[in-house]
Amino acid sequence: MMINKVCILPRHWFNSRVVKHTTRRASLSSSSCCDELIRRYDDTVNSVTTLTLNNPKKYNVLSSALIDAMQLQLDDIAANDSISVLVIQATGKAFSAGHDLKEIHAHETNEETVALFQKCSKLMMSVNKLPQPVIASVQGIATAAGCQLVASCDLAVAANEATFGVSGINVGLFCSTPAVALSRNVHAKQAMHMLLTGDLISSEQAVAYGLINKAVSSMETLEEETMMLAKKVASKSNYAIRLGKEVFYKQLQCDDLKDAYELTTERIASNFQHDDTKRMIAKFVNK
Repeated sequence: MMINKVCILPRHWFNSRVVKHTTRRASLSSSSCCDELIRRYDDTVNSVTTLTLNNPKKYNVLSSALIDAMQLQLDDIAANDSISVLVIQATGKAFSAGHDLKEIHAHETNEETVALFQKCSKLMMSVNKLPQPVIASVQGIATAAGCQLVASCDLAVAANEATFGVSGINVGLFCSTPAVALSRNVHAKQAMHMLLTGDLISSEQAVAYGLINKAVSSMETLEEETMMLAKKVASKSNYAIRLGKEVFYKQLQCDDLKDAYELTTERIASNFQHDDTKRMIAKFVNK
């Protein structure tokens, strides 16, 4: 199978890394690992994990190999209750330039291309459905599927130098799959302007459009601002954060307002019954 050929995380390496993290967690304040395309760092003190796209010479394109490696990491993180927040960042000048057009151009059949985009769509949905909140930390250009990845994250912080776009139209390709995530963050007319013109927008525009949460003044402060946000979210009730992320996206899918309120009423009531919530509320009311 294609995955076996391109996956850059050998099974024996991955298993040994997981064993190290699970058996030595109590004695480690943090741990890290890396391979060719993805670096992972687990800050076990603050319960924040960072995945770094690490193919700067190719502008961190979402190749089949990188998608496989990232999917493997997301599946592992989703099953780890000790991780409260995930940060996705990148090395080099680009956050991600999207798909590897050379790789796609070399496909001999339409089935190969369909399989690649299905794999990428699964990755984006995994980010959205990950129990932990996901923060994009964007240092450079994020275009096409790279912009899609930013839009798929729950929160995003970017340096002023960063730019965003869905510029496939410039090579005769409408960014149909990136449009799914983009249109769920950005107003339809703003999204269509980006999709139809291929124009890049600045970080300030991205904030105004709702694509990112904050633009910071310099590259030097990007990591600081991102980690400040990650640690703040991680300091909250892990149960409430996970419940909240799930119910937030589920209620958005409700066609009827009544259905949304029925769903959220059930969830907020069950939230009140959780031991952590009871303890925190008791502490608050007894001040």
